[in-house]
Formats: sequence, C-alpha cells, structure tokens
Amino acid sequence: MEQGFINNVLPKLGLRYLREMSKPPLWFSYDREGDAVHVIFEDAKKSDKAALDRDDVIVTKRGKRIINMTILNASRFIH
Repeated sequence: MEQGFINNVLPKLGLRYLREMSKPPLWFSYDREGDAVHVIFEDAKKSDKAALDRDDVIVTKRGKRIINMTILNASRFIH
C-alpha cells in the first residue's frame, strides 16, 4: 500500500514534494473503519496547529514545517 499511496495518492493531493523528501515519514497507516490515511513525521505537541484543508486533509504544522497529516475519505484516491 505504501508505494501505491506514494505513487498514486500523493500526486492527486498535490503533495508531490513528499516523494522527494530525504527523510521519509516515521509512521504511515491506513484506518479502514475511518477510511483515513495517517502520515506522521514527528510527534505532535499541544502547541502545534492543525487545520482541515479543502481536500479533506488535516495538516498539523509547527511553524511552517508539517508534523503530520490525516487524509480523510482516502479510498476516493484508490482505484
């Protein structure tokens, strides 16, 4: 699933830069019940800010750096 997600899902979300990262995510999972993909780069802190964008992606940032993201309704990208 991971390679398929990287090759198929991330480009559709406009997150191509993740493919070129020198440091890959620490944790990557798919929750079937919630139909959500979780991508963790660092553990979040209470002071980090999270926001839901127009593509149903919850992005948590520390300053300008992405700490983690949750992609809701993820199955819409998997054919």
